[in-house]
Amino acid sequence: MQSREDQVPILLANANYYGTLAAVRSLGRAGIQVSTLDPSRLPLAGYSRYTRHHLKCPDFNRSSEWAEWLLQVGRSGPRSAIYATSDAVLFALALHRDELSKRFALYQPGLETVVKILDKGKLFESAMEVGVETPETWLPTTADEAGRIARDIRGQMLIKPRSQLSQRSLTKGAVVEGNEKHVRAMFDRYLKNASHGSEFAIANPECLTPLVQRFYPEALDNVYSLTGFRDMNGHMVLRGARKLLQIPRNAGVGLCFEEAPIDAELADSASRLCEHIGYFGVFELEFIIAGRKRMLIDFNGRFYGQMALDIERGMDLPALAYAAATGAPEALSRLMAREVARRDHSDKAFQHGFALKLTINMQRALGSMSREEVDRWRAWSTRAAPSAVDAVHDEEDPFPRVVDVTRYFLNLVRHPRAFVRQHGLTK
Repeated sequence: MQSREDQVPILLANANYYGTLAAVRSLGRAGIQVSTLDPSRLPLAGYSRYTRHHLKCPDFNRSSEWAEWLLQVGRSGPRSAIYATSDAVLFALALHRDELSKRFALYQPGLETVVKILDKGKLFESAMEVGVETPETWLPTTADEAGRIARDIRGQMLIKPRSQLSQRSLTKGAVVEGNEKHVRAMFDRYLKNASHGSEFAIANPECLTPLVQRFYPEALDNVYSLTGFRDMNGHMVLRGARKLLQIPRNAGVGLCFEEAPIDAELADSASRLCEHIGYFGVFELEFIIAGRKRMLIDFNGRFYGQMALDIERGMDLPALAYAAATGAPEALSRLMAREVARRDHSDKAFQHGFALKLTINMQRALGSMSREEVDRWRAWSTRAAPSAVDAVHDEEDPFPRVVDVTRYFLNLVRHPRAFVRQHGLTK
């Protein structure tokens, strides 16, 4: 094993992401020198005590510009590791993998694999090819076609981007009543918001049009998250969790998770899908559980928001990614063997405590959450608190929480309508 002085430093982008903060804390506590990268003025993880340096970088969505900037950093400093922290970074690392691998330690799937993850149309096609169930999905190319689908299907529909990288701001899905008028209007809204100039969209123009899915109410409170790590040989370590609450409520970022047993059927589905598309590394797969249906709805091939929960319950994904990227097979094998042998079920939970309280209070004030539901979530938070991992709060590393709260209030002041839509409404 390398001595602490010989350890390769690591760069972690998206310093405002909670998955990045979790990775900074995990790797920093292990004595690894961590630098964060972000274009914002108030980078959350940049204020962690475990961040040695913070660098202001170009926008992650400008893939080639960002990669060229990264290469300049690599030329002027020691060889460092880097790992995907967002969809934009995942795409940039895959697109420029050959050039970047000369300067950085990577554990990065190729571009073809990455596009099959980032484009949900291709993801669902790949899933069906190996027998993994998905929601009923249509890929209309015009608003008229989307309207005809709604007229024929009826019921609530979910309209969402084929890829978050194909939209400027509307990156989450919207649930609409399945009539022609509503579906056409929402489809047009996504078309107008399309990011035509992005390198991802130029290379994948079909992603500029959103997809249409049948909406399952179970998406509100019965989403199963299967997380883990897969090495190049197909060996996997896994954890299960259930997403309890998200913002926006119908389709959004998870606020609360509870630990759940590993579902053997879904673990097999994950293995088949990863093998089929050639994926290796850290992942999160999300499934809607509706009766006997177990439907894949998302595949994140990167660090993810609630990763602190998995680190807390022993699956140290940043350490696995770091060992794989830096070519430390013995460390990687040891970490994976420890995880395979682990069978404890510790009833851990995850919450973003501040955002949860804010969402509950705003939705109650606006009448979008009943008194009974408010009491239920407050009781859950109190009950879960002794074993819950917070997205930001850490007594040993207090400053990121101060930054996080500050960012919330700045967003409220700068974008009040969008803030209320996200935190105060059910849709």
